[in-house]
This record gives sequence, C-alpha cells and structure tokens, in this order.
Amino acid sequence: MLWEEGQPVTISYIELINYTALILMTFTASFAAFFLKKSTNAGSITSIVKSKFLYIGGFLYIGAAALNIWLFQREMDYSVVVPLGSLNYIWTMFIARIFLKEKINMAKIIGVLLIFSGVICIALEV
Repeated sequence: MLWEEGQPVTISYIELINYTALILMTFTASFAAFFLKKSTNAGSITSIVKSKFLYIGGFLYIGAAALNIWLFQREMDYSVVVPLGSLNYIWTMFIARIFLKEKINMAKIIGVLLIFSGVICIALEV
C-alpha cells in the first residue's frame, strides 16, 4: 500500500517501474489511436490498408497490450491497472488538440480533471 494514515508516501523501485510502465502503456495506446485515426484519412479501404499509419497504429497497440500483460504478470492489482488505464483519455485529448486541432470544451476539461482525480486516488490507494 502506498498510503497509510500519518505516514509519508513511499514507493519501491519495483512499484516505480510498474507505474512508469503503466503510464507508458496508456501513452502508447493513445498514440496508437491517433495513428489509426490518421490512417482513415486515406479514404477507401484499399488506401487505408496501404497507409503506413495503419501499421504504425497497430504496432503501437500491440506494444501497449504487451505492456498491459506484463504489468498484470508483475503482480500489479487488476483493480489498479485497469482504472489507471483511463489516463489514455487524458493523453488522447491532448494529442487530438495538438495534432488534429480538435477543440477542447469545458465538459472535456471537467471530465479530464475527474479522471485525473480518480487516478490519483487509486494510485495512492486513498
């Protein structure tokens, strides 16, 4: 447990590796979605299949899934890994804004703040 009442938050080297891998997993999955979205700009099915972005996105998704499986094998609790996977939504919003010029409205900002608050609570086991 990372948080005990009256005690400072401490984290072991293994926990640090696990949480870093978890963040990397969500970031990788977000970029995978970005590249898959870019592949659909090609238009026809034939163009999509020929798009390098389809294969980059697929490769990144496989990498994210491999990290996810590795984390489960590293004995991180399922009840921690899956909810913290929602960081994916945060990265996706920023990637969409920066690279796809999508608009971010107040509802999205509030949603991201709620997700981030939940992630912090789960990570600290509050």
